[in-house]
Amino acid sequence: MKKFLCAALCAVLACSAMTGCDKKDKPADGQQMVGNGEMSDDLNIQQDDMPYGAMLIELLPENDDKIQYIIDFDKRYFGGDMNNPDYSEIYLIHDYIVGLNENDHEKIKSLYYPGYLEKVCEINGYSSTDEYLNSLITAMGTLLGEDFVIDYIDVSNCYNENDDIAATYFTQAAKIINDFDASLNEKITSRKIAEVGGYTCYSKTGGSFQLTNYCDPILLRIFNVDGKYYLF
Repeated sequence: MKKFLCAALCAVLACSAMTGCDKKDKPADGQQMVGNGEMSDDLNIQQDDMPYGAMLIELLPENDDKIQYIIDFDKRYFGGDMNNPDYSEIYLIHDYIVGLNENDHEKIKSLYYPGYLEKVCEINGYSSTDEYLNSLITAMGTLLGEDFVIDYIDVSNCYNENDDIAATYFTQAAKIINDFDASLNEKITSRKIAEVGGYTCYSKTGGSFQLTNYCDPILLRIFNVDGKYYLF
């Protein structure tokens, strides 16, 4: 049986009650810095001890020419050096969502490590990557509405190899990489799973809605190979 791949898990088999997305529930549009409760100066809490989401920032189209839709994330998990951040991982997530919105197969394919998506589609019974992407986007359209546009992207969590909740997804990737090109393991310098859920919202005819009221969060495996980030 054909399976939907981890790098695009979007609960194509699960659907819950449809609820509108109230814009006021999201971090305020236009803010460069938002937080899930700012810490008092009197509290002696180290940044690393605070949970994901404690230091959120947004990238906005008017302030970043690589951004089409507002995207928020915890700056401790993405960007590296906070004084000189590299948002390559965030752009990867953003462009994947743009590819889904626009049904742009070539854009989505370009985000994967060369040859990897083809290999995974072959393993899972798809005749081509286009067949897989057609199936995925059609399934999302069934849940969200054919005219869906994800227009607010909330990177609601980030998992690494030490997080039990994501262990299965890292194991799956490792097995495929071993079959695809075992030497690749030595070139991978970081492994993350980004979760797109939380306040993520999309628009369609009839209004704006919260993604996770229709389907599970989208999970994206992001690995760094030879200094460049790819989906896996």
